[in-house]
Amino acid sequence: MVADVQLSPDGRRAAYTLTEIAPEQDEYRSAIWMAPVQGGEPRQFTRGPKRDSGPRWSPDGAWLAFLSDRDGEVPQLYVMSANGGEPRRLTWLGHAAGPAVWSPDGTRLLFSAPVPKEPPPSGKEARARWADRPKVVTSAHYKDDGQGYTFGDPSQIFVVSVARTEVAQLTSGERPSAAPAWSPDGARIAFSRARSGPADYHVFDIWVMNADGSNPRRLTTDVGRAISPSWSPDGSTIACYGTDEQEPGAGDPMTRVWLVPSSGGPPRRLTAGTLTFVAADAGNIHVVRAGAVDGAVRPVVAGERQVLSASAAPEAGRIAFVATDPHLPSDVYVCGWDGADERRLTRVNEALLSRLALPRVERRAFRSPHGESLDGWLIRPAAQGALPAGAHAPAGGPAPLLLDIHGGPASYHGNLFSLGYFYRYVLASRGWAVLSLNPTGSGSYGKAFAHGIRGRWGEGDLPEQLAAVDALVAEGIADPARLAVAGYSYGGFMTSWTITHTNRFKAAVVGAPVVNLESFHGTSDIGLWFIPWEMKGDLATHRETYRRLSPINYVERVTTPTLILHGESDDRCPIGQGEELFIGLVAAGRAPVEFV
Repeated sequence: MVADVQLSPDGRRAAYTLTEIAPEQDEYRSAIWMAPVQGGEPRQFTRGPKRDSGPRWSPDGAWLAFLSDRDGEVPQLYVMSANGGEPRRLTWLGHAAGPAVWSPDGTRLLFSAPVPKEPPPSGKEARARWADRPKVVTSAHYKDDGQGYTFGDPSQIFVVSVARTEVAQLTSGERPSAAPAWSPDGARIAFSRARSGPADYHVFDIWVMNADGSNPRRLTTDVGRAISPSWSPDGSTIACYGTDEQEPGAGDPMTRVWLVPSSGGPPRRLTAGTLTFVAADAGNIHVVRAGAVDGAVRPVVAGERQVLSASAAPEAGRIAFVATDPHLPSDVYVCGWDGADERRLTRVNEALLSRLALPRVERRAFRSPHGESLDGWLIRPAAQGALPAGAHAPAGGPAPLLLDIHGGPASYHGNLFSLGYFYRYVLASRGWAVLSLNPTGSGSYGKAFAHGIRGRWGEGDLPEQLAAVDALVAEGIADPARLAVAGYSYGGFMTSWTITHTNRFKAAVVGAPVVNLESFHGTSDIGLWFIPWEMKGDLATHRETYRRLSPINYVERVTTPTLILHGESDDRCPIGQGEELFIGLVAAGRAPVEFV
């Protein structure tokens, strides 16, 4: 898997992270690789024993900073000559460091890292006793999915001298600060800082401070989730992502680009000025540019694919990017500033793909019960072949069909190849068809569409999912007697909702579901702010909505054989949700159920 491409300032080399599976160790390992833009074979640049990632070029292109866990359990910052050699460690922190940001003069690096409210003691025995101490929680933000209990330890911004490896903390306080960005002259730093309310931990504003951390000033007050600041070349303006809504749960589906005066003043949504960024569009992710004259957004890198990361070298007039489509795992590409002269620099999985016969993935439109057009991606077994012009049914007869429901709810299916969805190709090789639909509530189709199921989870999107299945049955693609449904996270909710509201599916795989919105509100790391947004009200005033939309309250209806998959350490969709569903199905006694 290829990720996080970074183009050198002169546009001649592309550094990227390559992650591989180490099956004997049952883990992922990653290294930094380098690809010449003008031709030649990519080469491995770092050789850490576990994970190297996050390459970042120095302004003069002579050095590469990166993250590595080669000397310990958590990633730390290292720097290495761009021509190779031995890496030099820059930080010795008790917590993981974030990706580096070079100062314009190449002498310092900014990064963020969590700061424990109570740092662990030194010494193995003392540290073990400290880890087993009683946990006292005073903040609503005391855990994060993937990290476990954090007790509200906020991330802060640090700076390290490349020459002297001296680290200084620039921000402090109860609120996390992240995403630092140097001003063009190196005198100021823009960053994102969370607001102070218990549910506002996920609502950020753009701040600016002097390079030594002094005089921090808040620049935004009426942009929701203002993140990822980026300075204009003259230092007068800071671009950032943000939402119109102030509510913490508003999320990514309605994220916009905002322009903020660096000296203060009202922010405005992007309407003019030349700015290049990535944007989601109907299952694709493209590199786009807003024009300086009319502000219109035009594609630079387009097509039926998803751009996973991009990096520009303005002076060289080049853009490097990582892209994928349903038939091709991620690789590195490069193109001109206007998107012309696109070339593929890596072929990471070419040998593997030459041994596989991947099925074709078809993008097609389905009609909702209300007449709207919905995008879906259909994988059909090879036995059905291509549908000849004028044919009413595929060769080979109807196939068993898996309805595969995405998470979110504002995630979306699209044009990408993902190891997380490789089971779709395996099923197709065994004679299955697989349907992945983007119903109302999916991202990449605009704000109104993404908000379309707020307060009506399942009620709004299940009829659309079933209409698409009906269409495939009518076309002879799907066998109505062999239908299965699966999904993870919100897809797990939808799978649970499906089997509690229809018995037409012969099997269900429920992954990390949400089945009880009342208990989810109090146990998920995002329950306090996410669910009130999605339900259009908090638990105290909208309890009936929470109960009406909780699949657990209909579990006695289920007759579909069900497999539940759930990770013990899941803090986003806590394992208690899967346990409630399992016990509910066992108690109802109407359907076979297994819990993994």
